[in-house]
This record gives sequence, structure tokens and C-alpha cells, in this order.
Amino acid sequence: MRRSLIIAMGARAIRTLTAARSQRGRYPARDQTTSFLGPEPRGKDARTWHIRDKRKLSPRLREFFLYSPALGRTVGVRVLLPGIPAEVSPVIHLFHGGGDDFRSWTDFGSAEELTLDSPYLVVMPDGGAGTYSRLAVGSEVHDWPRFHTEEIPAFLKANFSVDWAPGSQLLAGLSMGGYGAMKYAAWHPDRYGSAAAFSSPLDPLSTVPAFDIIAMREGARSLSLFGDPGQDRSEWLANSPYALAENLRGLDLWFSAGSGSLEGAKDRDLLETMISSQGERFSARLNALGIRHSWFPRTSGLHNWTSWERELGAWLKTLAKRRDYASSDRGHTDRVADGGEFTFLTGHALFDIHGWRVEISRRRAQVVRFDAVSAAGFSLSGTGSFRVRTPGLFDPGRRYDISVSGPSGDNAYQQEADKKGRLTFTGRLAAAMHDPIIPGKRTAHFATLGQDEVTTVRIASAPVDEATDRRHGAAAFDRAAAVAGTATVDGATTVDGKAEVDEGRSTADVPDPSQTETADDPAGVYIESGRESSAADSSER
Repeated sequence: MRRSLIIAMGARAIRTLTAARSQRGRYPARDQTTSFLGPEPRGKDARTWHIRDKRKLSPRLREFFLYSPALGRTVGVRVLLPGIPAEVSPVIHLFHGGGDDFRSWTDFGSAEELTLDSPYLVVMPDGGAGTYSRLAVGSEVHDWPRFHTEEIPAFLKANFSVDWAPGSQLLAGLSMGGYGAMKYAAWHPDRYGSAAAFSSPLDPLSTVPAFDIIAMREGARSLSLFGDPGQDRSEWLANSPYALAENLRGLDLWFSAGSGSLEGAKDRDLLETMISSQGERFSARLNALGIRHSWFPRTSGLHNWTSWERELGAWLKTLAKRRDYASSDRGHTDRVADGGEFTFLTGHALFDIHGWRVEISRRRAQVVRFDAVSAAGFSLSGTGSFRVRTPGLFDPGRRYDISVSGPSGDNAYQQEADKKGRLTFTGRLAAAMHDPIIPGKRTAHFATLGQDEVTTVRIASAPVDEATDRRHGAAAFDRAAAVAGTATVDGATTVDGKAEVDEGRSTADVPDPSQTETADDPAGVYIESGRESSAADSSER
């Protein structure tokens, strides 16, 4: 009864907000149609994204209609060309809120006018109802994160001259769009340098009814977005900027919210008041982690376009000041250098971060803490089995001592770095006893058993005899000569050296994972069961 009442009140609030916005112009989500493009692509044409239509709306504003395999349909994207043109331009990914669409920032938010004197290319993709998450709608799956973080960058790369350095990739949005911006930054801190959120819910578990209503507006069933907040708590945390706040270290963070009232007015906007309290908690969380950020709690302001237009302008002015003082400490971000140590918290079973690829075979959603990661090793928490491939941090052809310690025991073996200087490790984490054969109340307490167990991998150069060292040096010389154009073939030394190394291969219990991997398929085969996203540690809350 209580849940039904909350949903009914939330639906009424959204209808009221929709009516208020329509007074400023026609409601954009109801105008959007792609029927003029004809039937959606099928077969081979539906396997890759492509532009189905494009228009020039003003000297700077372009409108595109893209077919998206991630969504299985055609959606709209607006692009604002830089007000200050350059050979390559930084990009602002600007997201709309729930109930709006890709036209809203230019129709209602004055984005074109506010960016007139800025060097940024602004891309404004459609976000559907505004979940900014992977959502099942009937028999279809709407993968909005894939569309926004994979297909939109590919579209920009193919059509515009863009600076892809992380510091030149910025995320921003209003309301649910700000939630999406902050979440994508937490999911990919190695790809983005800044994130801004205007009047945005940054802790989904504190706003369950609103997220549920937005998912149902897109056609999904109730509680199908991240599941039940009690039984599927890990899914909610895996999609929570608050829970993944550790990943935001080193990024330029900017978020704001109004008070929910206007000066001299007695009425209050309860939605904006609630979001402001979430902003306070998010700021406190970042302070506790020692993460620098900018939080602006406004003394007035409602959940409307007047506030969001003001906040976009304020954020753009802040960006301009930081560009002017780019050489100061304020403009410096502590990015992870090649081989530098970092920590990453994620709910995904397959992820790439700073050149590392991690695959986890698991039966249920769980937290994954990829900790103390460097050329000397790493630790990984959770249950199931893992496969980790390093970046090219090591000497190709040299052997390294590998030690693996965890709940399944200790093991040591040697492995040879591949021709790209990478190592690959496979092993077991904690036993998957948390997955009962017959789920039910009697086994519900097994849901998190073992997820906090840690497996540690250590990497060290293996000692080599003089002959092996000479062979390694000769192979390195041959590679250098080939690059310089003085060598025409690999030569017998390289082949013989490889054979001689193989003769001395370790006979430890765990085989060398790199020997089971082909050069054409370095990632190997990955099969995941269960949900795609998983947990952040609930103890952090």
C-alpha cells in the first residue's frame, strides 16, 4: 500500500512538471518521430550504427538521426559546432533529463547562446525516458550506456575533428542527465576528465520511486530497472555515483541544486529539496574520501529550465576560468600514468580500465574491487574465477615470476610476456557458495558470502642465466633493427630462443595462461551468467 501511494504521488508530480514545462513551448518528447525515415533497418544494416538523416538548423546547430544497434532503433542527436573553431575541439556530452529529449537543451536551455564563445563541440544525444541505464522493455533491451559511451564517440570520430584526451572529454546534464553524466564518469574515469550535474539524484537508493517511474515511462515493468532495492541491492549500488565515488578521484567534479523555493514564495518544490539534500550527502562522501569537487547549494531555485539554464552558464564560466589558469595546481588532475598504481570499483563482470582488461565469471551480481593495481601486481575481490590481461608494461619475451594468493590457496609459476609486453593471469576467487541451487528465504543469507574475500597477484622479473639473457638481448636487438628497417626477417635466433625457453618452462600446477591464448584473439572467450551490472560495497554507505 505504501509503495503504491509513493508511485502514485511520483507519477502525479511528473505529470505536473510536464504541464509546467509545456507552457514554455511544445513538449519535445511528444514531437519526436522517425516515421518519415521509413521502416527501421534490418539484417546486415542493423548491425552497425549509421546516419539515416541529417539537417543544418543554424550556422552552428546540426541535427542527426542515427540508427543504434544498442537500442535497436533510430534516435536523434543534436550537435553544436564550437563557437571558437580549432583544428581539434574538446567535447561536452550534454544530457537531457527525464521527460525531455535531444532537442531540449537548445529549445529550452539556451545551449546555443551560452556556448557561443566557447571552444567546445557540444553533442546532445537522446536518452529516452532518462534512465541512462540498460533497461529491458518487453523482449527488447535498451542499452543506453552503450549508445552514449561507445556509439556516440564512434559517431563523433567519424564526422568531427575531436580531441580525445581525457581532459578534453566532459560530461554534463540536468536532473537524470546529470545522474547519467556522473555515473558514466565513475564507470570510465580513464576516458573523461570532468563531470557536472545540475539538480541531479546521485544516490539512486534514496530515490527508488522516481527511478521506477522513469523506467515505466519507457515501457518497462515496475522494479525491472535495477531490481528490488532489498534483494538486488548490489545492482542499485553498481549504478550509483554515490557508491562508486572512489572512482571519481582526479576528475573535475561540479554539481549544484536549488533550495526548492523562490524568494518571497511560500510553496516548495519537494523534488528539488530532496535532490539538494542528496547533493549535501554526496559532497560529504567526496570530502570523506579526500576527493576535490565543487558543490553549489543554491539559496533559491526550482526543478525547472530557469535553474538549469543558469547552472549551465555558471559551469561554462568556471570552465573558461580554469582554461585561463590551466598551468596552476587547480587545473592539474592526478591521472594514472602507464604502470602507475590505481584502484577501481565496479559492478561489471567485464571491464577495461587504464589498459587493463578484467573478466570475471560469476553466478550472481557482486562487488569487484580491483585494488592496488600496478606493474608489481594487483588484488581482486569477489567470488568465481577471473582472467586479467595487463597493458604492455613488460619486456616482450622476458619471463616473470607470478604468485597468486587467495581463498583457493597459493600458487606460483613463471610466464613469458607476449610480443606486446602483456601478461595474462587466470585463477579462482572465493568459492561461489553464495549461489544456492534453489533460491529462497532459507538461502537468502548466502547472497553476499565470500564477496569480500581478496585474491592477490604479485609480479616480479624472473632470474635468468647468462645464455638466456644473451638470447633475450639478441631478440630485442632484432626487434629494434626491424623497426629501423635493417632487418628483413625475424631470424633463426628468435625462433630458436623461443624453443629453448619453452624447454625450461615451469611445471607448476597452474599452467602459463598466455600459452592458451592466440595472437588473433587476445581477449579470449568470455561467458557471463546473471545480470551485467553488479555491486558496490554496501558497507561504504
